[in-house]
Amino acid sequence: MKKTYFYTILLLLAAFLVACGGTAPEEEPVAPASEAVAPTAAAEESIEEPIEEPVEEPIEEPVEETAEEYPPLRILTSFQIKSLDPVTQGFWYSEFGTAELMMKWDRDYVVKPWVLQSLEQIDELNWKLTLRPEVTFQNGKPLDAEALAALINRQLELSPSAQADLAGATVAITGEYELVLTTQDPNPYVPNILAQESTFPVYDVAAVEAVGEEYEKLAGSGMYTGPYTVMSLSDQEMVMTRNDNYWQGVPPLPSVTVGFVSDEQARMLAVENGEADIAIYVPSAAKKIYQGRDDIFFVTAPSTREGVRLILELETAPFDDAAVRKAFAMGIDYEVLANDVLDGVYWTATGYYPSGFPFLVENLNHDPETANQLLDEAGWVMGDDGIRAKDDQPLHVVLLIYPQQPDLEPISTAMQAQLGEIGFDVEIVSMDGISDVMQNDTVPWNAGLTYSGAISGGGIPQLHRYIHSEGDRNYSGINDPALDALIDELNMTFDGEKRTELLQEIQNIIIVEEGYQLFVANKLFPALVSAAYQDYLPSHNWLHVTYETKPTN
Repeated sequence: MKKTYFYTILLLLAAFLVACGGTAPEEEPVAPASEAVAPTAAAEESIEEPIEEPVEEPIEEPVEETAEEYPPLRILTSFQIKSLDPVTQGFWYSEFGTAELMMKWDRDYVVKPWVLQSLEQIDELNWKLTLRPEVTFQNGKPLDAEALAALINRQLELSPSAQADLAGATVAITGEYELVLTTQDPNPYVPNILAQESTFPVYDVAAVEAVGEEYEKLAGSGMYTGPYTVMSLSDQEMVMTRNDNYWQGVPPLPSVTVGFVSDEQARMLAVENGEADIAIYVPSAAKKIYQGRDDIFFVTAPSTREGVRLILELETAPFDDAAVRKAFAMGIDYEVLANDVLDGVYWTATGYYPSGFPFLVENLNHDPETANQLLDEAGWVMGDDGIRAKDDQPLHVVLLIYPQQPDLEPISTAMQAQLGEIGFDVEIVSMDGISDVMQNDTVPWNAGLTYSGAISGGGIPQLHRYIHSEGDRNYSGINDPALDALIDELNMTFDGEKRTELLQEIQNIIIVEEGYQLFVANKLFPALVSAAYQDYLPSHNWLHVTYETKPTN
């Protein structure tokens, strides 16, 4: 019998649904390639028990015109969109209201249909995709099964994210608006993968292939399905106009301009001067700066999936020693970071996942006494200058941060002081391209702080990417066959209770037994907004502009 799922993610089974605790990206919000089954693992999320009918998400009837004409929106970000190429840069476009995905990980942490009308699991390998007949591209072409199959096949051929998430997958057209997606291996996380912003951003393949590699010609082509159409892209900004034929109704804003401003002070000043309506990637310090104002508001997402990930380089001293890694983790005061340094804009890290996720193991503690003991036993002797040494080598750590995330400066400075109390000499180095540095070791480094989600944008724990020996972001150089086996098993397991058991075992190995990696704080995504947008609610999932975005009435 065919099984149909209303996909809840993150083991949010009805028996233990809880409020959960939203990448920012690490260097860029390079859309996380999800944890696909081999060669990389698929999403490690759960699905609810099957129900009898296909999930069909109700959509309001389209309206002919907006009830009110609002002024254009100008939103500022620290990251530059570099191209209109949907394969390499397509992940940006769902963030700003021009592209859409097949599925959406919504604010309520449920994966539900977006441009799909329903998604059915036929068996362990086959999934039926049914499109909404009313959805069209901005250029007026229908988004039918033929168009979606072309998109899926092109992404599987050209996109590293799609290749990682659904290696070996095939698609067959079974009706005008119906397809069957067949995975190479059993994969319970297909719904989450279809909600990944980099994997299958829905675009008109014919329009893209018509321009060859002259992607600048895609401006004005109406290649996506979203409420706003890209008309121009420069080094300074992206300009979009309203898609009057949008399938959910006429969007409320006549146009949206996304400005690329790397300096956070300049972004905030633009809002203060009335030159922008919304600034994202603003520092937590802005909360106090603008507190009590009635013309500018500091707002945050109500929950989070994202944190500041601490990556340790394991192949050289001092972090080739598990005792030093665990002492480093115990030397950090997580409550002080979240509540004092970051003014409550972050949640306190208590484990590998944010508080509220039902499979979280709270195994992260500030324990300087035990940290000192571990370092003593490992032969690191405290010197008169307060810095430990072993075999005449100081306990020196180069900690990398990057300027696009302004909170990394106060976080790293606080960590430097805290770890100094147990004998670490922490040197902070800020540079662009931190992911490339850690991946290619272009400069000496021992640790790095990056923004990324323990849970990806599609609701997928990112264990394979960062922890598995074959992970594309395993910058640490972790090579633990037993841990690999657990992650591989997790990615092939449909049973929710068994997944919880595996996730918890994995977390204990990562933090308690080996000290491989951790999160130092969990960020509630902030924005600085004008009075007109004081009710703006930042997204835990980087959906900064949507069909519903408009000024406060």
